[in-house]
Amino acid sequence: MVSKVFTEEELADNTLQFARRIARTPTVAALLIKEAVNQTADAMGFTSALNACFTMHELNHSHWATITNGQHWVAQEEHGVVKWRNAPPMQQATKSDPGLLPVAGD
Repeated sequence: MVSKVFTEEELADNTLQFARRIARTPTVAALLIKEAVNQTADAMGFTSALNACFTMHELNHSHWATITNGQHWVAQEEHGVVKWRNAPPMQQATKSDPGLLPVAGD
């Protein structure tokens, strides 16, 4: 979660200043604030969303294990997936140009 954004020139000084401000917060107050944020996120369905995403994540592992007869639990280059070490740099997508990368082999 991001609560502050700084320019690169301001980053070091403002981050340290922000961290010092947080450190001055009494422990009980900080714990109660954290709990309030967590309960709010849970009330909005955050925990359910995480559980659903993790279930899909594990289902995908099961899918690839089935596809590869138990040899791999993730897609490989022969399946058209670029290895993360060889992947091109990430680009910011925009509404006019979503920046979709071509599928390997295209």
